[in-house]
Amino acid sequence: MQKMNDIVAISGLLLALTTFLFNLALPKINQALQLDEHMSGEIARQKARKQVRATLLLPVLPLFLAFFALFYVNLPAAAQIVANSSLRLWHFEVDTTLYVLVECALLAFVLYHGWLIYRLAVKSRRLGD
Repeated sequence: MQKMNDIVAISGLLLALTTFLFNLALPKINQALQLDEHMSGEIARQKARKQVRATLLLPVLPLFLAFFALFYVNLPAAAQIVANSSLRLWHFEVDTTLYVLVECALLAFVLYHGWLIYRLAVKSRRLGD
Protein backbone atom coordinates (compact mmCIF):
# COMPACT_ATOMS: atom_id res chain seq x y z
CA MET A 1 0.00 0.00 0.00
CA GLN A 2 2.92 2.35 0.72
CA LYS A 3 4.19 1.87 -2.83
CA MET A 4 0.84 3.01 -4.25
CA ASN A 5 0.87 6.07 -1.99
CA ASP A 6 4.35 6.96 -3.25
CA ILE A 7 3.29 6.55 -6.87
CA VAL A 8 0.21 8.71 -6.33
CA ALA A 9 2.31 11.37 -4.60
CA ILE A 10 4.94 11.44 -7.34
CA SER A 11 2.34 11.46 -10.12
CA GLY A 12 0.44 14.24 -8.40
CA LEU A 13 3.60 16.27 -7.96
CA LEU A 14 4.59 15.85 -11.62
CA LEU A 15 1.06 16.70 -12.71
CA ALA A 16 1.15 19.85 -10.58
CA LEU A 17 4.53 20.83 -12.03
CA THR A 18 3.51 20.32 -15.66
CA THR A 19 0.21 22.12 -15.01
CA PHE A 20 2.15 25.04 -13.54
CA LEU A 21 4.37 25.13 -16.64
CA PHE A 22 1.26 25.02 -18.82
CA ASN A 23 -0.21 28.00 -16.94
CA LEU A 24 3.00 29.92 -17.57
CA ALA A 25 2.83 29.16 -21.30
CA LEU A 26 -0.90 29.81 -21.70
CA PRO A 27 -0.66 33.55 -22.54
CA LYS A 28 1.87 32.84 -25.30
CA ILE A 29 -0.32 30.02 -26.64
CA ASN A 30 -3.43 32.22 -26.66
CA GLN A 31 -1.53 35.01 -28.39
CA ALA A 32 -0.41 32.66 -31.15
CA LEU A 33 -3.90 31.23 -31.57
CA GLN A 34 -5.43 34.70 -31.88
CA LEU A 35 -3.16 35.86 -34.71
CA ASP A 36 -5.08 36.91 -37.82
CA GLU A 37 -4.62 34.39 -40.62
CA HIS A 38 -5.78 36.86 -43.25
CA MET A 39 -3.35 39.69 -42.54
CA SER A 40 -1.92 41.61 -45.43
CA GLY A 41 1.79 41.96 -46.11
CA GLU A 42 4.24 39.15 -46.60
CA ILE A 43 6.60 40.32 -43.84
CA ALA A 44 3.80 40.45 -41.29
CA ARG A 45 2.65 36.95 -42.32
CA GLN A 46 6.21 35.61 -42.01
CA LYS A 47 6.55 37.11 -38.52
CA ALA A 48 3.21 35.64 -37.50
CA ARG A 49 4.14 32.23 -38.94
CA LYS A 50 7.46 32.35 -37.08
CA GLN A 51 5.65 33.22 -33.83
CA VAL A 52 3.16 30.36 -34.29
CA ARG A 53 5.92 27.84 -35.04
CA ALA A 54 7.97 29.04 -32.06
CA THR A 55 4.93 28.59 -29.82
CA LEU A 56 4.32 25.15 -31.26
CA LEU A 57 7.91 23.98 -30.83
CA LEU A 58 8.78 25.58 -27.50
CA PRO A 59 5.96 25.40 -24.97
CA VAL A 60 3.29 23.22 -26.61
CA LEU A 61 5.23 20.24 -27.97
CA PRO A 62 7.40 19.71 -24.85
CA LEU A 63 4.34 19.94 -22.60
CA PHE A 64 2.51 17.47 -24.82
CA LEU A 65 5.44 15.07 -24.57
CA ALA A 66 5.67 15.49 -20.79
CA PHE A 67 1.96 14.87 -20.27
CA PHE A 68 2.03 11.94 -22.70
CA ALA A 69 5.02 10.37 -20.93
CA LEU A 70 3.32 10.71 -17.55
CA PHE A 71 0.11 9.25 -18.97
CA TYR A 72 1.90 6.35 -20.63
CA VAL A 73 3.95 5.46 -17.56
CA ASN A 74 0.89 5.45 -15.28
CA LEU A 75 -1.51 3.75 -17.71
CA PRO A 76 -0.71 0.07 -16.90
CA ALA A 77 -1.23 0.55 -13.16
CA ALA A 78 -4.43 2.54 -13.70
CA ALA A 79 -5.78 -0.10 -16.08
CA GLN A 80 -4.98 -2.81 -13.55
CA ILE A 81 -6.72 -0.87 -10.80
CA VAL A 82 -9.84 -0.43 -12.94
CA ALA A 83 -9.83 -4.09 -14.00
CA ASN A 84 -9.42 -5.42 -10.45
CA SER A 85 -11.77 -3.00 -8.68
CA SER A 86 -15.49 -2.91 -8.23
CA LEU A 87 -17.63 0.20 -8.33
CA ARG A 88 -18.74 1.20 -4.85
CA LEU A 89 -20.10 4.70 -4.45
CA TRP A 90 -19.70 5.09 -0.69
CA HIS A 91 -16.99 2.62 0.30
CA PHE A 92 -14.11 3.10 -2.09
CA GLU A 93 -10.36 3.13 -1.67
CA VAL A 94 -9.11 6.69 -1.73
CA ASP A 95 -5.58 5.87 -2.95
CA THR A 96 -6.62 3.90 -6.01
CA THR A 97 -9.44 6.29 -6.83
CA LEU A 98 -7.07 9.26 -6.75
CA TYR A 99 -4.60 7.38 -8.90
CA VAL A 100 -7.23 6.73 -11.57
CA LEU A 101 -8.44 10.35 -11.38
CA VAL A 102 -4.87 11.63 -11.85
CA GLU A 103 -4.60 9.36 -14.89
CA CYS A 104 -7.85 10.82 -16.26
CA ALA A 105 -6.47 14.34 -15.76
CA LEU A 106 -3.31 13.35 -17.62
CA LEU A 107 -5.41 12.01 -20.49
CA ALA A 108 -7.35 15.29 -20.61
CA PHE A 109 -4.10 17.27 -20.82
CA VAL A 110 -2.70 14.96 -23.53
CA LEU A 111 -5.86 15.38 -25.62
CA TYR A 112 -5.92 19.15 -25.10
CA HIS A 113 -2.28 19.56 -26.08
CA GLY A 114 -2.80 17.33 -29.12
CA TRP A 115 -5.65 19.64 -30.12
CA LEU A 116 -3.38 22.67 -29.59
CA ILE A 117 -0.70 21.11 -31.78
CA TYR A 118 -3.26 20.53 -34.51
CA ARG A 119 -4.64 24.09 -34.30
CA LEU A 120 -1.19 25.68 -34.32
CA ALA A 121 -0.04 23.51 -37.24
CA VAL A 122 -3.13 24.49 -39.24
CA LYS A 123 -2.62 28.16 -38.39
CA SER A 124 1.05 27.96 -39.42
CA ARG A 125 0.09 26.32 -42.71
CA ARG A 126 -2.58 28.96 -43.40
CA LEU A 127 -0.12 31.74 -42.68
CA GLY A 128 2.31 30.17 -45.12
CA ASP A 129 -0.11 30.20 -48.08
